Amino acid sequence: MSSADNSKIAKLQTDFQALSKVASQLNTASDQLTQSVAILDGALKKLNVGLTVWVTFRQRGDDDNPQRYDLDQIGYCKINGTWGIALQHIWGDQGLPDPWEGGEGPWLFNDASRELRLHSVDKIPAVIAELAKEASDTTKKIQDKTKGVLTLVEAVLAQVAIDEGKSLTLTERVAAGQKSPTYRTGQGATGMLSDMVTGHMKEGKK
Repeated sequence: MSSADNSKIAKLQTDFQALSKVASQLNTASDQLTQSVAILDGALKKLNVGLTVWVTFRQRGDDDNPQRYDLDQIGYCKINGTWGIALQHIWGDQGLPDPWEGGEGPWLFNDASRELRLHSVDKIPAVIAELAKEASDTTKKIQDKTKGVLTLVEAVLAQVAIDEGKSLTLTERVAAGQKSPTYRTGQGATGMLSDMVTGHMKEGKK
Protein backbone atom coordinates (compact mmCIF):
# COMPACT_ATOMS: atom_id res chain seq x y z
CA MET A 1 0.00 0.00 0.00
CA SER A 2 1.39 3.38 -1.01
CA SER A 3 1.99 6.24 1.38
CA ALA A 4 -0.79 8.16 -0.40
CA ASP A 5 -3.24 5.36 0.38
CA ASN A 6 -2.10 5.27 4.00
CA SER A 7 -2.64 9.00 4.24
CA LYS A 8 -6.20 8.69 2.88
CA ILE A 9 -7.00 5.93 5.35
CA ALA A 10 -5.57 7.92 8.25
CA LYS A 11 -7.64 10.97 7.24
CA LEU A 12 -10.78 8.82 6.92
CA GLN A 13 -10.25 7.43 10.40
CA THR A 14 -9.72 10.92 11.82
CA ASP A 15 -12.84 12.25 10.10
CA PHE A 16 -14.89 9.30 11.31
CA GLN A 17 -13.77 9.87 14.91
CA ALA A 18 -14.73 13.56 14.61
CA LEU A 19 -18.11 12.58 13.14
CA SER A 20 -18.69 10.13 15.97
CA LYS A 21 -18.18 12.85 18.57
CA VAL A 22 -20.31 15.48 16.85
CA ALA A 23 -23.07 12.93 16.08
CA SER A 24 -23.50 12.34 19.79
CA GLN A 25 -23.80 16.08 20.40
CA LEU A 26 -26.21 16.41 17.47
CA ASN A 27 -28.49 13.70 18.84
CA THR A 28 -28.46 15.24 22.31
CA ALA A 29 -29.34 18.68 20.93
CA SER A 30 -32.08 17.18 18.75
CA ASP A 31 -33.56 15.30 21.72
CA GLN A 32 -33.65 18.50 23.75
CA LEU A 33 -35.49 20.26 20.94
CA THR A 34 -38.11 17.52 20.56
CA GLN A 35 -38.62 17.35 24.34
CA SER A 36 -39.19 21.11 24.46
CA VAL A 37 -41.79 20.92 21.70
CA ALA A 38 -43.45 17.96 23.44
CA ILE A 39 -43.86 20.10 26.58
CA LEU A 40 -45.44 22.86 24.48
CA ASP A 41 -47.74 20.26 22.86
CA GLY A 42 -48.88 19.16 26.29
CA ALA A 43 -49.72 22.73 27.28
CA LEU A 44 -51.71 23.27 24.07
CA LYS A 45 -53.65 20.03 24.55
CA LYS A 46 -54.81 21.23 27.97
CA LEU A 47 -56.34 24.29 26.28
CA ASN A 48 -58.44 21.97 24.07
CA VAL A 49 -58.39 24.50 21.22
CA GLY A 50 -59.20 21.99 18.48
CA LEU A 51 -58.34 24.32 15.57
CA THR A 52 -56.03 23.84 12.59
CA VAL A 53 -53.60 26.56 11.49
CA TRP A 54 -50.53 26.63 9.22
CA VAL A 55 -47.61 29.06 8.91
CA THR A 56 -45.10 28.97 6.04
CA PHE A 57 -41.46 28.95 7.09
CA ARG A 58 -39.83 28.22 3.73
CA GLN A 59 -40.92 28.65 0.14
CA ARG A 60 -39.45 27.99 -3.24
CA GLY A 61 -40.73 30.57 -5.68
CA ASP A 62 -41.18 30.58 -9.44
CA ASP A 63 -40.77 34.05 -10.90
CA ASP A 64 -42.27 32.94 -14.21
CA ASN A 65 -45.38 31.48 -12.54
CA PRO A 66 -46.35 33.20 -9.27
CA GLN A 67 -49.36 30.87 -8.89
CA ARG A 68 -47.10 27.87 -8.61
CA TYR A 69 -46.12 27.17 -5.01
CA ASP A 70 -43.77 24.87 -3.11
CA LEU A 71 -43.99 25.43 0.65
CA ASP A 72 -42.74 24.02 3.93
CA GLN A 73 -45.14 24.78 6.76
CA ILE A 74 -45.40 24.39 10.52
CA GLY A 75 -48.76 24.44 12.22
CA TYR A 76 -51.18 22.81 14.62
CA CYS A 77 -53.54 20.04 13.53
CA LYS A 78 -54.93 16.60 14.33
CA ILE A 79 -53.02 13.59 12.96
CA ASN A 80 -54.20 10.03 13.56
CA GLY A 81 -56.36 11.19 16.44
CA THR A 82 -53.65 13.29 18.11
CA TRP A 83 -53.54 17.09 18.19
CA GLY A 84 -50.09 18.64 18.09
CA ILE A 85 -47.56 20.90 16.45
CA ALA A 86 -47.02 19.52 12.97
CA LEU A 87 -45.02 19.94 9.76
CA GLN A 88 -45.87 19.50 6.10
CA HIS A 89 -44.47 20.07 2.61
CA ILE A 90 -47.05 21.09 0.00
CA TRP A 91 -46.86 22.12 -3.65
CA GLY A 92 -49.16 22.90 -6.53
CA ASP A 93 -50.11 25.18 -9.40
CA GLN A 94 -53.28 27.29 -9.24
CA GLY A 95 -52.61 28.91 -12.62
CA LEU A 96 -53.57 25.91 -14.73
CA PRO A 97 -57.05 25.33 -16.24
CA ASP A 98 -57.16 22.26 -14.01
CA PRO A 99 -55.29 23.30 -10.81
CA TRP A 100 -53.36 20.58 -9.05
CA GLU A 101 -51.76 20.18 -5.66
CA GLY A 102 -49.72 17.61 -3.81
CA GLY A 103 -47.77 17.22 -0.63
CA GLU A 104 -45.96 15.21 1.96
CA GLY A 105 -47.22 14.95 5.51
CA PRO A 106 -48.51 16.34 7.68
CA TRP A 107 -46.39 14.78 10.39
CA LEU A 108 -46.43 15.47 14.10
CA PHE A 109 -43.35 17.56 14.85
CA ASN A 110 -41.30 14.77 16.38
CA ASP A 111 -42.09 12.43 13.47
CA ALA A 112 -40.82 14.83 10.79
CA SER A 113 -37.28 14.91 9.43
CA ARG A 114 -34.61 16.57 11.53
CA GLU A 115 -33.96 19.02 8.70
CA LEU A 116 -37.58 20.23 8.66
CA ARG A 117 -37.70 20.48 12.44
CA LEU A 118 -34.54 22.55 12.54
CA HIS A 119 -35.73 25.07 9.95
CA SER A 120 -39.22 25.40 11.41
CA VAL A 121 -38.65 26.15 15.10
CA ASP A 122 -38.28 29.91 14.65
CA LYS A 123 -41.90 30.02 13.44
CA ILE A 124 -43.41 28.36 16.53
CA PRO A 125 -44.31 31.78 18.06
CA ALA A 126 -46.14 32.61 14.81
CA VAL A 127 -48.14 29.37 15.14
CA ILE A 128 -49.22 30.32 18.67
CA ALA A 129 -50.20 33.81 17.47
CA GLU A 130 -52.19 32.34 14.57
CA LEU A 131 -53.95 29.94 16.94
CA ALA A 132 -54.94 32.83 19.21
CA LYS A 133 -56.33 34.79 16.25
CA GLU A 134 -58.20 31.78 14.87
CA ALA A 135 -59.64 30.98 18.31
CA SER A 136 -60.89 34.56 18.69
CA ASP A 137 -62.45 34.61 15.22
CA THR A 138 -64.06 31.19 15.72
CA THR A 139 -65.48 32.21 19.11
CA LYS A 140 -67.22 35.20 17.53
CA LYS A 141 -68.62 33.04 14.73
CA ILE A 142 -69.95 30.46 17.21
CA GLN A 143 -71.53 33.17 19.35
CA ASP A 144 -73.26 34.69 16.31
CA LYS A 145 -74.50 31.28 15.14
CA THR A 146 -75.72 30.45 18.65
CA LYS A 147 -77.79 33.64 18.83
CA GLY A 148 -79.46 32.71 15.57
CA VAL A 149 -80.20 29.17 16.72
CA LEU A 150 -81.58 30.33 20.07
CA THR A 151 -83.91 32.73 18.27
CA LEU A 152 -85.26 29.83 16.21
CA VAL A 153 -85.55 27.61 19.28
CA GLU A 154 -87.46 30.24 21.24
CA ALA A 155 -89.86 30.73 18.32
CA VAL A 156 -90.47 26.98 18.09
CA LEU A 157 -90.92 26.55 21.85
CA ALA A 158 -93.29 29.52 21.94
CA GLN A 159 -95.41 27.89 19.26
CA VAL A 160 -95.31 24.57 21.13
CA ALA A 161 -96.51 26.36 24.27
CA ILE A 162 -99.37 27.93 22.34
CA ASP A 163 -100.30 24.60 20.79
CA GLU A 164 -100.36 23.02 24.25
CA GLY A 165 -102.88 25.64 25.38
CA LYS A 166 -100.58 27.79 27.51
CA SER A 167 -102.26 30.98 28.65
CA LEU A 168 -99.23 33.25 28.20
CA THR A 169 -97.83 34.17 24.79
CA LEU A 170 -94.11 34.77 24.23
CA THR A 171 -94.66 38.55 24.45
CA GLU A 172 -96.54 38.15 27.74
CA ARG A 173 -93.78 35.95 29.14
CA VAL A 174 -91.13 38.52 28.24
CA ALA A 175 -93.28 41.28 29.76
CA ALA A 176 -93.60 39.19 32.91
CA GLY A 177 -89.81 38.95 33.17
CA GLN A 178 -89.30 35.51 31.62
CA LYS A 179 -86.53 35.95 29.05
CA SER A 180 -87.15 32.53 27.57
CA PRO A 181 -90.28 30.38 27.32
CA THR A 182 -90.55 27.32 29.50
CA TYR A 183 -89.91 23.92 27.99
CA ARG A 184 -90.83 20.38 28.89
CA THR A 185 -88.19 17.77 29.64
CA GLY A 186 -88.59 14.10 28.92
CA GLN A 187 -89.75 13.60 32.52
CA GLY A 188 -92.47 16.24 32.28
CA ALA A 189 -90.65 18.89 34.36
CA THR A 190 -90.41 22.45 33.11
CA GLY A 191 -87.54 24.94 33.01
CA MET A 192 -86.07 27.93 31.18
CA LEU A 193 -84.46 27.71 27.75
CA SER A 194 -81.25 29.18 29.13
CA ASP A 195 -81.17 26.39 31.74
CA MET A 196 -81.60 23.82 29.00
CA VAL A 197 -78.70 25.23 26.95
CA THR A 198 -76.49 25.42 30.04
CA GLY A 199 -77.38 21.87 30.95
CA HIS A 200 -76.41 20.59 27.52
CA MET A 201 -73.11 22.46 27.70
CA LYS A 202 -72.36 20.90 31.10
CA GLU A 203 -73.20 17.46 29.80
CA GLY A 204 -70.87 18.00 26.84
CA LYS A 205 -67.96 18.81 29.15
CA LYS A 206 -68.26 15.62 31.17
